[in-house]
Amino acid sequence: MFMSAMLAATVLMADTTPAAATAATVAAKPAEAAAAPEAKKTEKPKLICKTEAVIGSLMPKKTCYSSDELSQRQHDERQNLERIQQLSH
Repeated sequence: MFMSAMLAATVLMADTTPAAATAATVAAKPAEAAAAPEAKKTEKPKLICKTEAVIGSLMPKKTCYSSDELSQRQHDERQNLERIQQLSH
């Protein structure tokens, strides 16, 4: 019962917003919306996803890396392989 009253009060308060403030908010949103896609483009690196077989499982595992992470991982794996090959000789 109390929650219903709180919800009703919140709805009524939201409806009493002055028209000038609403118009200013609506006018500001397109400018913010135009700037938002540019920010998202620079923040989000491109992901490269690969499906890898898991030993002992029939279900493959999908792993995703950024291009920097993938190149670093490949470099580390190459170094480990060379180190193991040198130890076996």
